[in-house]
Amino acid sequence: MSAFIRYQLISFVRSLKFIPPVVIFLVWVFILYAYKNVPILSSYAASSIAMYIIMTWITMAIFTLDEESEKHILISHLKRKVSYLFGKWLTILVVMIPLLLFAIFFPIITESFKGNMSIKLYAYAFYSHLAFMTFGILVGTLFSATKFATKKYAWLSSVFIIVVSLASKSIIEISLFFKWFLWVFPPVFKVIEYMEGEDQVLINIPVIMDSVFVVIYLIIGAVMLVSLFIKKES
Repeated sequence: MSAFIRYQLISFVRSLKFIPPVVIFLVWVFILYAYKNVPILSSYAASSIAMYIIMTWITMAIFTLDEESEKHILISHLKRKVSYLFGKWLTILVVMIPLLLFAIFFPIITESFKGNMSIKLYAYAFYSHLAFMTFGILVGTLFSATKFATKKYAWLSSVFIIVVSLASKSIIEISLFFKWFLWVFPPVFKVIEYMEGEDQVLINIPVIMDSVFVVIYLIIGAVMLVSLFIKKES
């Protein structure tokens, strides 16, 4: 597996597909912290949303590195189809870690926040970024490694999912009818609705319940993607 991950990382770097999403993300963060004394949680909410979009982009780029014939050769070497999927996800996690650390620590190093960090703020900042990154990986995998969407509309479909999930709160406010359909979209507002207002994180029942919901959503999403991937490759 380590050889497969190393091969994927080398292929990703040589393809130069990493340049657009990584550059856009770095520019996004630089602009976000161009001014000093910015609020902590709302700034981290903005960089989390950026990570959602960027990780969807990177995931789809990594899953489309291999030609169909090359993919079958790699699966035969890995011996199990699901190992190919897990290897791709582990490759994405390796790419994700430096971006995550940059998003969290850049504003701290540049002293951009108007307040001081606390253990709770660190914990929620990591949680929000990891949750949004995982949302991006799930969306990117759905539209690049399964039969859920054709290649022609894969990018458009992933953008649609991102836009609808980010606008879900406003859509529900227009009509509660949509609430029964929007639960299938990544529950982004169960994370960022606690990042508005004052820079403090309250550990209460709603926060815990919503966090549990997000974790369950991610687990179910990952299990479903494994099933869809195996079905596509069978």
